Amino acid sequence: MDSTTQEIIRGALAAWGTSQHTATLLQRGDQVSTVAIHDSANRLIASVRRDASPLGQVWYVGLEGQRERVFPSVVTALRYLRGHLCPEREAGRVLFGQGER
Repeated sequence: MDSTTQEIIRGALAAWGTSQHTATLLQRGDQVSTVAIHDSANRLIASVRRDASPLGQVWYVGLEGQRERVFPSVVTALRYLRGHLCPEREAGRVLFGQGER
């Protein structure tokens, strides 16, 4: 795997304004890499990885002290991660209204 996962996580952390968190790519073999997320005290607080499955790419998010969860898309994985790293930031919603004809 390339560093795409790391760049996605770094971008999300920057967008969320969580500059106290750092993301580091850890190589765990030829096929699997994990992005480790540390807090300002350099404690591991979460990990993210993506892997191929028979249905396509899946994302794994592990929070320190909790079991790893599997997500079918990067959107749902990031939503879960954001909810734990910065719960004060609400998720955005897009509403579409019907215009006048």
